[in-house]
Order: sequence, then structure tokens, then C-alpha cells
Amino acid sequence: MSTQITIENFEEIYNKTYYRTLKYIICKCNKLDDANDILQDTYVELYKNLKKKQNIEIEKVDEYIIGICKNIMKKYYKEKKQKMLLFEQDFKEDIDIKDINDLEEKIITKQNAQRAWKYIKTKNIIIVKVFYLYYFMEMKISEIANSLELKESNVKNYIYRTLRELNEKMKGGNNNAQ
Repeated sequence: MSTQITIENFEEIYNKTYYRTLKYIICKCNKLDDANDILQDTYVELYKNLKKKQNIEIEKVDEYIIGICKNIMKKYYKEKKQKMLLFEQDFKEDIDIKDINDLEEKIITKQNAQRAWKYIKTKNIIIVKVFYLYYFMEMKISEIANSLELKESNVKNYIYRTLRELNEKMKGGNNNAQ
């Protein structure tokens, strides 16, 4: 059964396919810093296609969008001529800390999170992807293992071993994680 997508139902399609598309990009991109650009470019391209054709009749919407995504990633990395470099920019993610009234505590917590993320970014790309999928996308270990084609035990080992290392780096204000 085919589905018809139009500009009118773009937002619905976006909401329906966003999570799977982001997961695909995270698993396939060379740098997590590129993920938002690739995701945005994917949906901009879908919107342009819909605007040009008015409606598109396809079998599976998810697969159509992943196809667009694959083309965007090829184009993105070809134009940028990027190799497998990992995280050249500083972590700029704002951290929403609820129920903390003390500004100083909030700043210290944010700095610790930035130090931790900066340390994680120095690890192997697989470890970085595992952490992103587990902590930011809140995926289950079994889902991460399936998405990255790893054993669940490997995913657990990456998480727990890295957390132990991170804990040692962060103990007592140790600045080695900076």
C-alpha cells in the first residue's frame, strides 16, 4: 500500500520519522557534530521535493527519507572532504538543570558536564556514539547494540568502562579531563 505525502502533511511526516532518521544519522555519520546539519538538510530536501512535485506517492515514507539522508550524507562529506575526524569543536549543548536555584551550583554542574563530554569525545567513535545514543537519545542497550551491529555485552562494557575512567578523571577536581 502506497502513501501519499504532501506539503500539508510535512509536519506529520517529520514528527513520525524524526527519531528513526536521527538514529540513522548518529550511527552512520563520521562526526556527531555533523548530525544536526545532516538532519536539517535531509528535511529541507524533502520539503523542496514536496514543493516541486506537490505530492509524492511512495511505498514506505521512512525508507524514502533515509534514501534522501544517504544522499545528503554523501554530498555533505564529499563537499567538506572530511575524514574520520572526531569533534573539533567544543561541546556547546545547553544543559537544562531543573530545581536548582543556586547559580553557582548550576555553573559548576554545567562545567563538569562539559568536562565529561570533552573527555568522552577523545574516545573511539564507537564509544562516543554509544554514549550519545544511550544518554541523549535514551535508547536501550539492546537497541544500541542492534543499531551499531555490536553485542550487548560490548555496549555495556563501553558504557561502564568509560564511566569508571571518567569517574577517576573527575574525582577531586582532577583537570585531566579538560
